[in-house]
Amino acid sequence: MMAMGKPTLLYIDTIPGERIQETTLAGIRRYAVGRGWDVEVVSIEESRPGCISALLAARQPVAGIVIECADGRKDLPPRLFGKTPVVYLHAAPSLYGGHGMRVNSDNNAIAAAAFRELSAGCPEAYAVVSFIGLIGMRNWSLTRERAFATFAAESGKPFFHLPWRKETETHRATRLAAWLSSLPRHTAVFAVNDFTASEVAAAAQVCRRTIPQDLTLLGVDNNVRLCEEARPTLSSLQIDHERAGFLAARMLGESAGSGKSPPSAFLASVGPLLAVRRESTRGGGRCEPHILEAVGIIRRMACEGLSVEALARHVPGSRSLLDLRFREAMGHSIYEEILQVRLERVFDLLRQPDIRVGAIADFCGFRTHHALDKLFRSRFKCSMGEWRRRNVSME
Repeated sequence: MMAMGKPTLLYIDTIPGERIQETTLAGIRRYAVGRGWDVEVVSIEESRPGCISALLAARQPVAGIVIECADGRKDLPPRLFGKTPVVYLHAAPSLYGGHGMRVNSDNNAIAAAAFRELSAGCPEAYAVVSFIGLIGMRNWSLTRERAFATFAAESGKPFFHLPWRKETETHRATRLAAWLSSLPRHTAVFAVNDFTASEVAAAAQVCRRTIPQDLTLLGVDNNVRLCEEARPTLSSLQIDHERAGFLAARMLGESAGSGKSPPSAFLASVGPLLAVRRESTRGGGRCEPHILEAVGIIRRMACEGLSVEALARHVPGSRSLLDLRFREAMGHSIYEEILQVRLERVFDLLRQPDIRVGAIADFCGFRTHHALDKLFRSRFKCSMGEWRRRNVSME
């Protein structure tokens, strides 16, 4: 009898080449390595409903399947896979009656983080722009739009919304430019993802609304190519898609070999990690040489224990004036900028399992492990050790 090979985890990727899917795949592979599984990406052509039986037969043994549903795909119900466990990523809540294991983005948490980030600049009004995608692809967008509208209403400031409409891209661009023209000065605009943010940036150029002096703009996903190629460069919330892939694979691991059908409604969610700040959320003072110098010093020295007092000694003028100009330029305090850089480094080190959690504070500019642990728990609602156990394979 021929020996069976290693189990294979199949990732049905309906949007090949997208950075989000590449990051998700990295999380899937992290878990799979610890289980001794192979991982294979399956194309749209091979994953059509009529091909599923042949797909499973050719890849035996199959540890499980992760299906990307971000494009609204809804033709692969759990029954097609028999007892092979399946996890759906970014699926609409109503998909397959809500049955099947799934990992989704926490869109309410994303909207809350976006509002916190944009409100730091003390805007005079708020606005949100919907995603251009078709109806079946827009559930996540609607949730973000509605949640952000609620936060804006609670602020008591004017709120504006560009809703979805069935139209061509040309008509959408024209409508978007006209809408941006009508917004008050100093409006903070939340674009529900980076693609939408890039649309807003392009339309702003057409209608001559300057970003960030006139409007501030924030996207979601931190798609580096889109964000860095836009003019101005786009600030964005980074979602932990790597964790989404890891959680999906772990669900499969907990179901594999049980001989039972997967749970009917096993749901996990991932929220935003950090706001990656670029030009689109910086105020009019961003071109001041002293502010740019201060930002450069923070990026280089934050993890070496840089304090606000020490930074002020590097830059001409008083600390109080620097504090004021920095907040005007960046939309947040010097201390928040220092913490942002340090926390980015913390997450980098947490993903390296050979580095002890207790030693991370020494590499990131915190005085003690206790100080970092307290901050991390307050911001991310778990300890660093818990975050690592959930997200990083230790094998």
